[in-house]
Amino acid sequence: MNKRKFLLAVAISAMLAACGADNGQEDSTLRPGIESAEKEPEESHLEAELPEDETATAKDGADSEPELPENETEIEESNLESTAGSEDAALTERIYEADIIYYDEASDGLHLRKDVEKTQTDYAVYYFELPIEAQERDACITATDRMLSCIDGELPDIEIAVLQQESYDGISISGNRLYLPPQSWDSADYLAKVLLAGCGGWGNYGMAYGYADYLCKTAEAENGKAHPGRQETDCFEALSTPEFYDMNLLCFDEKFVSPQDVEAAKNNACLFVNDYLSGHSEDELMELLRASGTTEGIVRANEVLEEFYAENGVECSLTEMRYQPGGAKAEYAAACEYACFYIYKDWQDRLWEINPMVSENFLHDNYTEIRAFFECNVSQMRQYQDFFCFDSYNNDLLIYLKNHKVASATSYYMEPAHAIYLENVDALMHEYIHSLMYGINAWGTKWKTEGFATYFSYKYNLYMYDCWNNIWYNSADSAKYIQEYINTIGKPIDIKTNFREMDDIIVYASGETGPNDSYQSGSSFIGWLADQYGEAAVITYICSDNEYNTEWDKSYDELVRGWRKYIIDNYSQYSKVEKWR
Repeated sequence: MNKRKFLLAVAISAMLAACGADNGQEDSTLRPGIESAEKEPEESHLEAELPEDETATAKDGADSEPELPENETEIEESNLESTAGSEDAALTERIYEADIIYYDEASDGLHLRKDVEKTQTDYAVYYFELPIEAQERDACITATDRMLSCIDGELPDIEIAVLQQESYDGISISGNRLYLPPQSWDSADYLAKVLLAGCGGWGNYGMAYGYADYLCKTAEAENGKAHPGRQETDCFEALSTPEFYDMNLLCFDEKFVSPQDVEAAKNNACLFVNDYLSGHSEDELMELLRASGTTEGIVRANEVLEEFYAENGVECSLTEMRYQPGGAKAEYAAACEYACFYIYKDWQDRLWEINPMVSENFLHDNYTEIRAFFECNVSQMRQYQDFFCFDSYNNDLLIYLKNHKVASATSYYMEPAHAIYLENVDALMHEYIHSLMYGINAWGTKWKTEGFATYFSYKYNLYMYDCWNNIWYNSADSAKYIQEYINTIGKPIDIKTNFREMDDIIVYASGETGPNDSYQSGSSFIGWLADQYGEAAVITYICSDNEYNTEWDKSYDELVRGWRKYIIDNYSQYSKVEKWR
């Protein structure tokens, strides 16, 4: 075995094996977060709220930096109470240096500046916020190093930042650095996140957990102790639904699956790693874990997992979505080849009560529901990219499912940040089309931007159809005219197949005589152009700067007159609107 060995720390590790077990907490049961804290400690430079316009940059805290001990390179023995465990435990003498860490949480909701002390071992770099006590630090380092020392292969570069729970109540990974509060340091759940940090953060959680469990058992065996925790089994365990075989982060969280399925997933993850290591090296396992966190590599990782499942009599289709902890503000993050999503802990779909596809606690408590949403929208994003056929796309898109304080807030795309702020999921494809037009069509002409996004969002938007049927049929402003039209034609309008009719009748009933009057008038105008010249030709026209179309031999004004005539000829018999006379 090509392991590195401890010197003094090995002898001490046996005394600290139980450290953190009594008072430490798993990350899934942490105390309430920053939002609920009554008072922020003086050492914290936390600013958890962005300005309302979402565009301002949070300032660094101006609090004075805490004084360091006279000898800032030495931590003395302490009998103070700590989540690290025994008051009498001997402490390892370590060399620390003062440092400052800056962290902008990827979920666009938290900015940190922390005074820390840094130390480094053969296995990782550690940062501790100054109030973190010596026993807690020693328990973290000793347990982590003990487990990482059992890696028989190339050690990944890992950094661990331990922050006070009062100032950072979350788990997140940025680059190769793991941010977290004090907790149980001897658990496979903790080590799995450490390994993910060393592999880029987005890797398959089940692979990381199985390998972490393997390293924990190896470390305990070398110390002559049994591995604490779950009862060991060599039998594969079936899961409740095929989706739970994905082995991603959410499949190991009791907020999203049952406790029984969590235990079965952990069991199967350990069996998979043991099975894989029986024919492969640990370096190959780490490479597979790294690959599972990339768009291309997750396909290969899923093939290996599906082969393992087939050997155990299970047929399943694994997702290509990748997940990681979201931090203090976001519950989790999900990534695909087109975008990265951050689901805020308190986010709720604004229109959930009228959208049959959305539950009250949508995307927060049901993995099957979550997977269906992401699989659907990844497919739709792919269809739009294939349909528009632009030369290039900027797929580094951020999507924040994050409610604003104003109850009437709407979803929007912010071009400079290349980010979507989503209040309700039926608007996602509309905003996604805006993101695809980034750099292709200049903002300013409403029918070319909002009309374009409105018209084409009907094309692939499964989460919109029933929702908009409800909105348009029940709207106080349009119900009279819509119902009159429905009664006349003798059938209801299905948005998915007849959205053109709905747009047209609303445009006429509202007296919107110009394509730039509203989203619906722009969509109606584009629909009429598509009927005349085809959608591909319309897209080319919209993406050009010329108002006169030489191929059609028509000016913009001539085209608008043709559209108006169409609206009057087809809808004036249902209702008389003064503006259209």
